[in-house]
Amino acid sequence: MEPELSGTWYVLEGEPGEHLVVEALGRRLSGVWTTRAGAERFLAFHPELGMRVSPLESRALKEAFLRALGMLKVEAVLVDYQPGAHQARLAQVEELLREVRRA
Repeated sequence: MEPELSGTWYVLEGEPGEHLVVEALGRRLSGVWTTRAGAERFLAFHPELGMRVSPLESRALKEAFLRALGMLKVEAVLVDYQPGAHQARLAQVEELLREVRRA
């Protein structure tokens, strides 16, 4: 797993099992942040989402998150995305899931 994704992930959650999912360019995407501050900055731009920042520290939590994204037909996650940014790193859900299982 890439070094910046080997630590704690921060994701946006609503009700149990509800994760941030967006559609862009015909793809279903979600987000992962490598710092709580980054996730909270994103959420500050979108308070209408009514979500909270949750840490995923263990391999088991990361795997459960990625499996849930798979069930939601999410193809990839934007890593550390911030509104207004013109580029963001994209990580494929299936590739991350393989890496998490190997860790």
